[in-house]
Amino acid sequence: MKNVFVVILLVSSVFSYGRNPQKEMEKKLIGTWCNPYTYEYSGELKGFTFKKGGRCEAVNVPSLDLKSWEIKDGALIIKGFMAGETGEKEEYETIERILKLNDDTLRVVSKESSPRVTFMYMNAKVIKERITPQVQKRKEK
Repeated sequence: MKNVFVVILLVSSVFSYGRNPQKEMEKKLIGTWCNPYTYEYSGELKGFTFKKGGRCEAVNVPSLDLKSWEIKDGALIIKGFMAGETGEKEEYETIERILKLNDDTLRVVSKESSPRVTFMYMNAKVIKERITPQVQKRKEK
């Protein structure tokens, strides 16, 4: 019995040895993520598209010209430019701690202190399956 336990321990350590949690998070993040509440109330997908190689784009947010993203120490860092109040481009950078990331949900916190500010995004592949826009419901009435 002791030998079986040692073998199981060795096999599991071999398989976990090559794992890189940072890389696994980056792989999960590749794709388009949209705010489900915006979609529910307006029927419009708004969010981010994260591409391989750290490239990033805003989805239906014309004021944002996003360029890059990275994950560092569990935080999602997005950089680019945004249209300022005068219409001129200003640097844009957001650093948000990742609370949850799986195949269909991304939850981040952008401010820890009171009031705590969190955002939730859903993978665009599933958002239309799970959320019915209020706009559509109003049209049906």
